[in-house]
Amino acid sequence: MRVETICLGELATNCYLVDAGGTNMIIDPAQSCDALTSFIAGRHIDLVINTHGHFDHIGGDWDLQNAGAQLLIHKADLSLVDRFYPDHPPFDRYLNDGDLLPGGLRVMHTPGHSPGSVVLVGDGLIFVGDLLFAGSIGRTDFPGGSMGEMNKSLARLVAIPGDYTVYPGHGPATSLSRERRANPYLRNLMVRE
Repeated sequence: MRVETICLGELATNCYLVDAGGTNMIIDPAQSCDALTSFIAGRHIDLVINTHGHFDHIGGDWDLQNAGAQLLIHKADLSLVDRFYPDHPPFDRYLNDGDLLPGGLRVMHTPGHSPGSVVLVGDGLIFVGDLLFAGSIGRTDFPGGSMGEMNKSLARLVAIPGDYTVYPGHGPATSLSRERRANPYLRNLMVRE
């Protein structure tokens, strides 16, 4: 599985292009723009996977859908999408905990940052959206956010055995072992368990 990254939009959102054995997926296309078009470089995008429904992660969805990609999101975030883009076209499919996507990516429903936040767990890598950042975690003070749910979701993430490259929605990539060891939110969570 090959992963390419571009940072897009006013909130510097990481957008990922994943080649999963011939299936091209975009994770969190922040906005439609020339930079995204150049990044795709003429490749057909099969799937657009939204880790959650905040505007800075979904702005490029519908142009990609118009070009033939299927849009996927967890249904619990539809109210957020409706707030930001009230006249949006429908999504093609809803993600559920345990779904398997091309390349062996497994969906984990991880509410906390938003009700429908998901992470995608693959062979040696995890796309975490805004659940986890290098040294920090996502905010829970937005509508639908919950610190209690965030802690449960982080506990699920921490419990995944082994080490993974962590691709967050903002900021640099990190590793799960580094975050277990150095991220105060995860250390505090592991002390309580």
